[in-house]
Amino acid sequence: MMEDCATGMSTSHGSTDDTVVIERFKEALERRIGPERFRLWFGQVRFEMREPVDGERSTIVAIAGAQFAADRLAKNFIREMRGAAGLAIGATANVVVETAMPAKQAELPFASGDLEADAETPSQVTQPKTGTSDRRDSGAKRTTTRRDAATPKRAGMQSLASVLRDGRSSRPDEQAARTPKASAVPTVRMDAIPPADESPSGPSQPTGREFTWETFIPGACNELARGACRMAIETPSTASPLVLWGPAGSGKTHLLKAVASKLRLAHRMKRIVYLSAEQFTNDFLKALNGNSLPAFRARFRDADALLIDDIHFFVDKKATVRELHHTVELLAERGKPLLFAGMKTPSEIKGLGSELAGRLASGLVCQMESLDLETRKELLVRYATQRCPEPWPETTLEEISNAAGGDGRVLSGITNTVSLLQRMDGAMPSMEKLRKEAGHLLRATGTPVTLSAIERAVERLFHLDNKSLCSGSQVKKITEPRMLAMYLSRELTSSAFSEIGTHYGGRSHSTAILANQRVRQWRDAGKPIGKGPEALSADEAIRQIESMLKSG
Repeated sequence: MMEDCATGMSTSHGSTDDTVVIERFKEALERRIGPERFRLWFGQVRFEMREPVDGERSTIVAIAGAQFAADRLAKNFIREMRGAAGLAIGATANVVVETAMPAKQAELPFASGDLEADAETPSQVTQPKTGTSDRRDSGAKRTTTRRDAATPKRAGMQSLASVLRDGRSSRPDEQAARTPKASAVPTVRMDAIPPADESPSGPSQPTGREFTWETFIPGACNELARGACRMAIETPSTASPLVLWGPAGSGKTHLLKAVASKLRLAHRMKRIVYLSAEQFTNDFLKALNGNSLPAFRARFRDADALLIDDIHFFVDKKATVRELHHTVELLAERGKPLLFAGMKTPSEIKGLGSELAGRLASGLVCQMESLDLETRKELLVRYATQRCPEPWPETTLEEISNAAGGDGRVLSGITNTVSLLQRMDGAMPSMEKLRKEAGHLLRATGTPVTLSAIERAVERLFHLDNKSLCSGSQVKKITEPRMLAMYLSRELTSSAFSEIGTHYGGRSHSTAILANQRVRQWRDAGKPIGKGPEALSADEAIRQIESMLKSG
């Protein structure tokens, strides 16, 4: 028998044929129900291949963690699983859903000695009648055990009988935690907070050491967002909720984790919850499937601070959004700091819900732009110093900073590639080699490329007037850059030739096709575009225009 887990997609034992069958089954199932539903419903399901015995059919076993989850899978997805098994094995395939272990009753949070002592107390137990006792077991003797009066109870424990009698917990700290009240968090100056490196870190620390306030690189692209986070650290109840939005790689996650670390240090907050929207959704679904919704709510609604990343993941998840909205409302009433991050503003995230979007927008919404040139260079210098054995030439730093997009993760990937090449060759690689080995990263950009953006970049490179490419002029100074713009519009966007021709002065699609063919010929022949000192080869012009588009 072979095992496989849906999350890892791998196995440490079993035959290669079984592994291939399981992989085909999961791929077919994911295509049938969609990647998102597959991840949410089957992320914790283990698959096994059960070989046929005595003429039985080959069977794929889906093993869930609890009986409730197994019942839900069998009810909602058995038809899709059988269809996927048919594609993976054949028409005779079978699918069954089982549980990993029998249901186990949760232990009550009381000391076992307390239960025994309270169960045997004469004032709480009524002795059964003799006839009843005889009917149960005529030969059995009823025995009782008492706790020694000198044996102290475990600290913080409470007897089951006392809870049932009083109807509440007698622990004062627990009662205080359950009583909602606004918390007055004092203002703390940033210069009074020690750096995150100086504080001890443990398993519960929500941030990594690389994502600290001190390592975040400030710049014009994140000035407003950084100021808002600084205010949230000094006075947590101010402008809450705080929402950071912007493109990927602009530093949103770094800021969230840095704020979580500073809140822990400055205000001694012990219950700081930081997670992504996907983790929140998965935990919510697990709580629903495992009948543990009260524990889930207690985890988030009793938090000192709540920070959630990638809130655009909540789109069209109505139940999850409703649960999050109630949690946010409760924490906001108590004056707890709330921070969120996403790709768009709350009002632009369709499917987030008007109530939750309105609550998030009621605090402070700050944009984070793609990394500008100066910030990119400073980040690249830091990465190069930390990861590369050989120093980088200034010309290489300048060229990569100009060529790379505004995504900080792309700069990290470029640095890792350079580090590998340095260790392999023992020297700094040339730009030609970098373009060959890391060209896909140099071309990567988080800035959307549009026809208008290409038009402006070409006009700026060749020092042309605004909208000159869309004019009816037929002079060579304009026609050649116009053909280059049409070529790039076809290469860098999904626009059709007819759309490109219409954009550049209402020309026909055949004109755009001819321009595309002409530029390809120029690149093969090395023909320059333009006249005089402004003339550039087609390849060089394309490289510079792509760099302009990446830097915005």
